[in-house]
Amino acid sequence: MSQTYLTKEGLVKLQAEHKSLLQQKRELTEEVSKAAAMGDLRENAEYHAARERLQHVAKRLADLDGKLTNVQIIDNLAVKSGEARVGVQVTLQDEQTKEQFAYLLVGPDEADPPNGKLSIASPLGKVLLGKKKGERFTLNLPKTMVPYRVVEIERPT
Repeated sequence: MSQTYLTKEGLVKLQAEHKSLLQQKRELTEEVSKAAAMGDLRENAEYHAARERLQHVAKRLADLDGKLTNVQIIDNLAVKSGEARVGVQVTLQDEQTKEQFAYLLVGPDEADPPNGKLSIASPLGKVLLGKKKGERFTLNLPKTMVPYRVVEIERPT
């Protein structure tokens, strides 16, 4: 299984979600048992609804279990200096509009572009990996091409 890149903050959030889901699973298991005790399961809507919710919770728990066993904390990850990698802050300039913006490169589980966290699995994140300060590149999107320049690469403070 592949690495799950997370900040310490992201790890705490996933662990809290995991804990909450474990509690939900216990409650839903009880619900399923009580609904099953009501009789004919073919016409027992409560049973089927509880069982379906339990399956969704179990699936998400399995997903989180896999991610949490392969976590790589990126806050102090040793990366090649001056190169765009997971865990570094990259400041870009749109060469057409001259607008500048900064992103912390994170794993897909923490992606939140409006709040400055860009997934390394996103189209822009993929193109950015390995770029250096001053380097120019073009992001090819389905209906347009956007030219960028890497203004700064630094470790977040």
